[in-house]
Order: sequence, then C-alpha cells, then structure tokens
Amino acid sequence: MAKTPPPPRIGLILTEDAISMDNPKLMGRQSAGHGFLRACLNHSSLRERITLLTPGTQARDAVRKVVQQCLPSQAKELILPELNLHRPATWSALDVVHMPAPMSSRQLAQRGVHRLNGLSLSGVTHTISSAQIVQQLSAYVREPTRRSDALICTSQSVHKAVERIWQVEQAVLQRRFGPFRQAPALPDLPVIPLGIHTGDFAFTPMDRLAARTTLGFSPDEQVVLFVGRLSFHAKANPLALYRAAAQASGQTGQKVRILECGWFANEPTEHAFDEAAHQFGITVQRVDGRNAALVQRCFAAADVFCSLSDNIQETFGLTPLEAMAAGLPCILSDWNGYRETALHGEHGFLIPTQMPSRVGLDGLEHRYADDALSYDHYIGHVHALTSVDIEAAAQALTLLLTQPPLRQRMGQAGREHARQHFDWHHIIGRYDELWREQKARQQADSGPRLPRIQSARLSPADLFGHYPSKKLQPSTPLYRQEWPGVYTAKATASQARDIRQWRMWSFLVETWLPPADKVAQALPALHNTQPRSIGEWGQSLQLSTAQSLRLAGWLIKIGQVRTQAPAASSLKRQIHLICELPHLADRADIARLLTDERWVLHPIDTNTNTVRCLSTELQAIAQQGGHAFWLSPQAHIQDFWLAERLHDAWAQMALVKQLPHALAMRHDLLLASQASDRTQQANDLPALAGQLQALCQAHGLASGSWNMAVAAPDAATPAATPQTPHKGART
Repeated sequence: MAKTPPPPRIGLILTEDAISMDNPKLMGRQSAGHGFLRACLNHSSLRERITLLTPGTQARDAVRKVVQQCLPSQAKELILPELNLHRPATWSALDVVHMPAPMSSRQLAQRGVHRLNGLSLSGVTHTISSAQIVQQLSAYVREPTRRSDALICTSQSVHKAVERIWQVEQAVLQRRFGPFRQAPALPDLPVIPLGIHTGDFAFTPMDRLAARTTLGFSPDEQVVLFVGRLSFHAKANPLALYRAAAQASGQTGQKVRILECGWFANEPTEHAFDEAAHQFGITVQRVDGRNAALVQRCFAAADVFCSLSDNIQETFGLTPLEAMAAGLPCILSDWNGYRETALHGEHGFLIPTQMPSRVGLDGLEHRYADDALSYDHYIGHVHALTSVDIEAAAQALTLLLTQPPLRQRMGQAGREHARQHFDWHHIIGRYDELWREQKARQQADSGPRLPRIQSARLSPADLFGHYPSKKLQPSTPLYRQEWPGVYTAKATASQARDIRQWRMWSFLVETWLPPADKVAQALPALHNTQPRSIGEWGQSLQLSTAQSLRLAGWLIKIGQVRTQAPAASSLKRQIHLICELPHLADRADIARLLTDERWVLHPIDTNTNTVRCLSTELQAIAQQGGHAFWLSPQAHIQDFWLAERLHDAWAQMALVKQLPHALAMRHDLLLASQASDRTQQANDLPALAGQLQALCQAHGLASGSWNMAVAAPDAATPAATPQTPHKGART
C-alpha cells in the first residue's frame, strides 16, 4: 500500500495592511484577508502546518496582534512559528508560500536565487484594473514561474481577464523574438471564490427588532441596505439606487429608507452623494461601515440588500455574500463576480448592465498609461459610461417591497446558498486541496531548474566591477597602516573599534560588519611591513571569505589597512630611545618596544659630555629621517601602545624630550605636533621652539627642556640647540 505523503507545510506572507480591519480606509481586500486568516487558524489540521512570514519587528508585532484576535478560543495559547519575510534563504522547510495578493516578482526571483527548488508559490487576485497589477500579471510570461505555482482567481470573470493579459503579452514577445521554442511555464489559474464566516450573520428576530430600534426605524419603513465604500467613481454610483428607490416608493406608496453603511474618502465625495439624494427626494441614512458592530446591526435591521456595482475595480464582492448569509434578498448588478455569487430569481435579482464597445472607450487606456489620467480618473471615466438598468432595478425593488413572502423565500434560499458554497469552512478546504496539488505537481516536475541570476539582482561587483581601479580578492595582500599619532597595532585596533561605533556606520553594525571583538583582533593579525593575504588573514580570524573581504574593504576605507607595501622611506624612519642606563633594555616594557625593528635603544656614555653626545646622536638620527625620545632613569612606560609616532612632517627632523614617564611622552607629543602644524617653514627650529614655548604657556605648563636637530647633509657640525636637556625636567 502506497504511503500517504505528508501534507504541505505552508508559509503565509502577512502584513498588517493585508489583514487588519483597523484601517480608516478599509478596503475589500483587507476584509477578505482578515477572513482568510481566521479560516486558516480555525482549520485545526492546517493551523498546525502554518508558518508566518512577517517583515520587521514593528510590523511583526502588528501582525501578531491580528493573529491573536483571529485564533479560536481553544487555541488562544498557540504561538505560530515565524520566519523573516526578508530572509528567504530560511524558507527551505516550506512546500508552499502563499501571499494575499498576486505573486510578486520579488518572491519569484528569490526562489531561484536562494535555490528553493522544492517551493511552490500561490497568490490571489483582488482588483486587477490598475496598471501596476496588470504589469505584474503580464510579467509572469517573462519571469521564472512554474506550472506548480497558482494564481487563485476569485471569479471566472477575473480568470478570463488574466488569460487575456497573458495572451497579449505572449503575442508581443513572439512578434519581437519569433515563436517560442518552449511555451512559458505559466501558473495554474484555479477559480476559488472568497468566503465569509456565515455564523457572523445569523440573526434572530430579537436581533432584528433590537437593531431596527437602535437605528431608529419605524415598523412601517422598508430599509434598503448598501454596505461598502461610498465612492461614486470607484465602487458604485448611487444614482441608479436612488432613482430606483424613488420610483419604487412612488409606485407602491411605501416609506423607503436607504441605509448606507460605509465611509467616504473625503468631503467632496460626501457632498456629491448628498446632492444626488436631494434630487430624488429620498431618505438616506448613513452609518460608519468601518465599525464591525454597526455593520452587523445594519444587516440585522434591513429588509433588502442592494449593490449596483458599475466599476471595473470590482472583481468579486463580499457584501452580497454577507447579505445572503443574513437572510436578505439581493438586488445586484449583473457585473463580473456578482453574477457568480447570486442566482437570478432564486436569491434575488441581477440587474442588466452595459458599457460601450472598444470604439467608445478606445484611447482611454493610453491616456491612463501616459499619465494624462490618474487611476481614479481612469476608472471614473469608465464608470461614467457603464450603466445599470434603472427600470429593471426599480421593478425588482417594487416586487420585494410589496411581496413579503418573496422576500422571505429569496432570503432563506440565499442563506442556505451562502452556507453551502461560500462559508470559509468550505473555501479554506479548497485552498488546502490546492496546496496539496501544488506540492504533488512540484515533486513530479522534471522541468529545467530555476535560474539563479536575475538581471535586476546582479551583484554590484558584477554590474559595477569595472568602476574601481582594482578589485579585492582573497589573494590580495594586506598591511597594517600606520598613521602619525598611532604607532602600535594595539592602538590601531582600538581606534578601529571606536570608528566602528560612529554614527555613519550604525546601519552596518548589526548585519554587515563583524563584531567589535573581531575588529579588535583583525589589526594585530597584520604587520606593517610583512604582507598577509586577505584569505589567510580571514581564516586566522575564523571569518568566511565574504566576511574577510567585507572587513578588509571597510578597514581600507577607514585608513587602518592598506594593500600596497609601505614606501622605503617610511620603513627607514626609526624611533630611537636615548638613555644613560644600558640596563633599561632589560626592562619588560622597554623590551616589548624593542621587539619592533623600528625601535632602537641608544645608550650614552655618562663619562663624556652628555650634551655633545646627545647632539651627535640627534644629528645622526635626523640624517636617517628618524625620531628620538630621551629616557630618564625615572622612565616608566606602562604599556607600549601609549608611545606614539611623531608627525610625518618631521621626516627630516629629530626631536628629543627628557621624559619621566609615558603619559608625559603622550602629552608632549600632542603639543609638539601642534607646534609643528603652526610652524610655517619646515625645519625652522627657532620658530618651532617658539611655538612649543607658547603652547606650554597656554596650557599653564613649564616649557621643559627640548633638544632639536635638523638634517644637514653638508654640515660637519651639529645644529644649534635652543635649550639643553636637564635630567628630570618636566613639562
């Protein structure tokens, strides 16, 4: 006996906009999305196989709130698994991903890019009249869709329109490129209507009486209900209803009240409705259709439901189903999905509609495509020429107003029809059946694998790789960059870690740059003169190749790393420690400094003239382009990274300062650097000495003792020294 395959695991792409009913501009697709989610969560078998695909933190919290509202009472403690909508690489355990809209180009591309070859996609149509949606649907002909994918059409009318879009798009492509060698693997187009929760509209006679009393209806009034957005150009023009109601009221002598349960987008639209109602002298009452309790009350209180849609934006229509579930006979326009929900003569009446042929509307689509018409004006122009048979509507309304048994019979038939064919309990079962079929088709699919490369998803290194002078590769050598004031690797690493926290990099810290500890380890792992490849360096830090290249690129950008070997002149520039006590070289802190070839210890014979020996040393150091520090017997360097190099501008100048400890060295170097910056002419020792004197005075410090020398290749004697060093001198 064949083993039954496990049911598909479903990923639901959910956003607050698709499922929330708390929206000041509530749309039909949101009502449908909310009902669909409730149905999924009420289906015990399906509920266990659902994973939510949600966007960022704030949006995820909003979705969770709606999900919690939709969970049945017996499952309120359930926490559904979640995956990040923006991390499709994590979707590999899913069999089908469903979105409450047509499948997007993004999801189609993501499937191939992230090698989700076992994944099928499904989506559902709502309005298809906008240019954006038409372009999205036509793109399926060119994009990597599969036959195991499914675009659910809510009505046969939508199915026919989508097929027409694909037919034209294929014809255009074949006209450009010739006949297809292989027809596009287009998605399946199953027709599954939207559903409702019919139990929400089961009212008792007491409910009806209470609702009519609350809304202020008299017993002899006949209430004709419309539910939905109140928009003459984008939903249903009220003129046909107003005129038909006025005519039926005049013929029957009955009091007719039109109850509009909806909302206006703006005041001008409301004024337009008022103007039309005033012309026909009818009573119109309006309540807020975004209030769920008020909507329920209106359905319970009404006698007849009437929705004469005349708009191409309409594709299905939930409110007629809700009216039938409430036991109301319906007067509906014979218009797209409406004609597939109610049967003429059984559940109410379908009123004939007309619109001009192509000749009458030709050119309108071009004006819309060329932005000569906005979307609102485009559908408004079409609606203005789409008519509903007002006489037929008046006759239907007259029959229902004057024949209570007919109202009751049609209302009861509509209630049973809605329960049997449109309750979400049945509709969601058809969704689950479709998803099982999709999984089976995908497993049996032997077609070509999906492309991993998309022209809209080319790597910047691919598309713009020719922009820079060079490309970083794993084999690219790296050197630690040294700057004035930052000598050691530890100091360089500390600076890089600090730079990582700058505001300009905040958007990179969480997802792009390695952690701070890795940044701190990265620079000590490099040498200033010995190269190390990016690949080898990254492996030593336990980074992937991608992480290594990214970190190297960023460190080069901030000037902490270089790919070129340092110039020979900078390699020769050494830092000389001049002291009177040779045994200082045995001290641990000094020994640590001397492990770097740039640091050189120069003991001075104390039995000779110290000043003359020092001047000779300085002259020699200056000739080599080096720098020097005088270490007194009290020197105490607490950590070698505190010793910092002098500015490159001093390449041909040696400067020495008698220093009691490293903190003094650090401070004095900062003063010396400022003095150098303020000295206009290089190697001007008197000017430099003057600047040092001024800076010391500005900081309230004694000037101390400095010794200076300038490289003079032709000079046989040392340069003059403005001051001579004295042991123990302190700034």
